[in-house]
Order: sequence, then C-alpha cells, then structure tokens
Amino acid sequence: MKYLKIIAPVLILLITSCSAQNKSNNFDAINYEAQTRGSMVKINVEDGKVHYKTYDSEETYELSQDQLGKLNDLVSEINLNEIKDLKTPSKNSATDRALIAKVSFKVKDKEYTSSTFDAGNPPKELKKLENLLFLLAKLKE
Repeated sequence: MKYLKIIAPVLILLITSCSAQNKSNNFDAINYEAQTRGSMVKINVEDGKVHYKTYDSEETYELSQDQLGKLNDLVSEINLNEIKDLKTPSKNSATDRALIAKVSFKVKDKEYTSSTFDAGNPPKELKKLENLLFLLAKLKE
C-alpha cells in the first residue's frame, strides 16, 4: 500500500507531463506547398523568417515576435498526429480548378505532413493557419 502511494503520484505526473509536451508545439519549421500545372506557391517559415516562392517571384521577410506568437498559437491548436487524416472539404484540384496543397510541420526531429487539399479551401483545422501564412508572405491583403 505504501508503494502505491508513491507510484500513483509519479505516474500521474508523467502522464500530465507527456500530454503537456504534445500541446506545446513550438515548431522548428512550417512548409506550405500548393501547385498544379503552370502554377506554384511555396511558403516556408523557419528561423524567424517567412520565405515564399512562386513561378513569378521570390521574397523573404523577417517575422516579429507577435507574428511568431500567433503562428505558435495556431500550431498549438492543431493535433499534429492527426493532420495526415484530415478530410478535405472539396476536390476541385482533381480537375485543375484548384491548386493541390499540403502543409508540413517540423517539430524537433519529427515531421508531420497533412493530407492534400484544395488551396484556399483546406480542412477547417488548417484554415486559420493557411490564411495567416498567406498574410505573412504578403500574398494576401
């Protein structure tokens, strides 16, 4: 019985510590790619900078602490272990009416990649993130 009093709190501490780590999600990199025949958009967020590339242009911008904080908040709302299974709300990319997009996150030494979706119409879990990435890359006003 004495051992149970010692082991139970230790187990509870370990379990809550592990679940808290899964929610922190301070990312190392975010990569967004969308392409179809004749069109391409790549947005990469890494080391406090956002870099975007299209067939027509390429640019890099420094991010403020506020912008990085917003990104961290949005990433922490996403269950990274489940993004590969997210359902796309539309399939317009199958007929070239939309770019085929995907987003990947690098957190520590692990990479999480979403299922593909129509650019501009991602799964609801990724909508705010897609909008913010386009705003940060100054591809949207």
